[in-house]
Amino acid sequence: MQREAWAVLLILLLAGGAAYVHATTTTEEYSRCNVGWNGTSGLAAEEVRDLASLPPDATLLILAPDLPFTPEEAGYLRAFLDGGGRVLIGDEEGGANGLLADLGSTMRVRPGDLASLERDHADPGLFSGYVVGNASLVAGVETVLLNRPATVEGGEPLIETSIFTWDDADGDGRVSGDETFARRVVAAHEGSLIVLGDPSLFVNAMLAENPVFIESLGPVLIDAAHSRTGTANPIVNTILWIQETPPAAAAIAALAVLPAAFRFGRKKNE
Repeated sequence: MQREAWAVLLILLLAGGAAYVHATTTTEEYSRCNVGWNGTSGLAAEEVRDLASLPPDATLLILAPDLPFTPEEAGYLRAFLDGGGRVLIGDEEGGANGLLADLGSTMRVRPGDLASLERDHADPGLFSGYVVGNASLVAGVETVLLNRPATVEGGEPLIETSIFTWDDADGDGRVSGDETFARRVVAAHEGSLIVLGDPSLFVNAMLAENPVFIESLGPVLIDAAHSRTGTANPIVNTILWIQETPPAAAAIAALAVLPAAFRFGRKKNE
């Protein structure tokens, strides 16, 4: 009977572990809780929510922003940049344009669906971009693999495509209609503010394709308050809240220990 009890306990533990993994992961694109190809769970970075206390000389990644920044938060970012910090905004939908305007930047993301004939993959949307201009911002990087990036207007070019690139508006993978070949800027900068028209460079499937680029950024902080790196999963958010709230974590630990302490106390008194 004791062996059967241990077997049942093991099965329950395995089932509980599987249920926990299922409940605490997500398929949301760019989410830090997504272990799939389009998540960012594999990116070594620390999440931050308070932009008022960013450490100097760090790199802050704002990835696919979908929530607005307040004027105070824009002020914190300006101070961070003035103090020697670096901000890299990865956006392909134009969600960062409001923040860029608040920062006094001339750079803007123009949504599109760039494709190229100069590629190493069957998909014309997967192709190389070339570092130009002030390459010290991404030291040691010559090329990056892009995934259907958007064009970045304004600023000083940092990464460009080849001349065999077009905006594949109809998605047919061919140059047709009024689509034309031209070089496109997919990353630009103004000082230490960088705008990259391809946030997918940071998803799990692309990390191994761009190791030098990722390493060139050094220690990275991810803005978790406005970027699409969070999740709408209530279970995950509850667990994260408990982890980030010491009193709550202590209360949960006390509740977990209480039954064992009560049982031990009863045995001692018997």
